[in-house]
Amino acid sequence: MKFRNISDLTNEDLAETPFEFLIMKLNDICLVSLNRKLKQMDLTINQANFLVVINTEESLPQSYISQLLNIRGGSVTKALKRLEEKGFVEINPNPENRSKNIVNITDKGRKVTREFNRTISEIEDEIFKEYSNEEKEKLKIMLRDISKKYFDLK
Repeated sequence: MKFRNISDLTNEDLAETPFEFLIMKLNDICLVSLNRKLKQMDLTINQANFLVVINTEESLPQSYISQLLNIRGGSVTKALKRLEEKGFVEINPNPENRSKNIVNITDKGRKVTREFNRTISEIEDEIFKEYSNEEKEKLKIMLRDISKKYFDLK
């Protein structure tokens, strides 16, 4: 099979192409497109993921953020420090256990998270404009279910 990108695949090629390959290539394409937009917001995709999680609560323990994102130790600390340097979060010692940290999103962090979410919505609207709401919801359900099955393979 000769092609440069998944949009070049014929229907016959698709019949022979593993789902994993399609999902990985789609992810690559999405990340390139999204990173272009995020650069304008002074964010990376990983930083945006952190902000989306942190924005769900008033404050979150750093260990809980690590658990939710499935990222461990120093990587979480380093990512949060970068977000703090940009003014998107505040990191403070937990008053109940000073060896642990509590992370709070700032107003600037909330604003950029709203902008990120708006950008995602605009991209999705453009990508899915030829599909019905029912088709979009069915795809979301299928992707969630596939994700669960992959998670269970551990």
